[in-house]
Amino acid sequence: MSNGFNFYEGNASENTTPKITVRKGGQLVLTSGAVDMLGDGIEFVQLAYNQAKGIVGIRGADEDAKGRYRLRTQKNGGSRLVTGKRFFTHNGLTIDKAQTYDAEAFDGGIVGFKLTDEPAETVTETPTPVDTAPAKTAPAKKTGGQRKAKAA
Repeated sequence: MSNGFNFYEGNASENTTPKITVRKGGQLVLTSGAVDMLGDGIEFVQLAYNQAKGIVGIRGADEDAKGRYRLRTQKNGGSRLVTGKRFFTHNGLTIDKAQTYDAEAFDGGIVGFKLTDEPAETVTETPTPVDTAPAKTAPAKKTGGQRKAKAA
């Protein structure tokens, strides 16, 4: 019996265009195309900042390299994540909202993006609601009493 629904059964993300999204918290999201630019089998990366040119660079790194970040696989399997909050803080870079940049190849196997460029896309993140009501306190528990049996 057909109910008229046609369900999509493809991958959650099929974006292979080389792009890098910087989220507000400093997390970098690399599409599979951007990861491919880094090379095969890359599990760790190092982040760098060229202040004169306003370029954030990413390169593959060994597991024992100083300042390395793990290139984590996202649940959808298409994108990879790098938690770069400390990197952005260290370089005095403030990310006010998520923005997506075109990934570029630079000399020395570095893949990155220019912060001075207009982002390819500004991502709207849904704000988390903040409860401004005063906290409610639970009534104090009585101690030492016995539970009453429920009537049948």
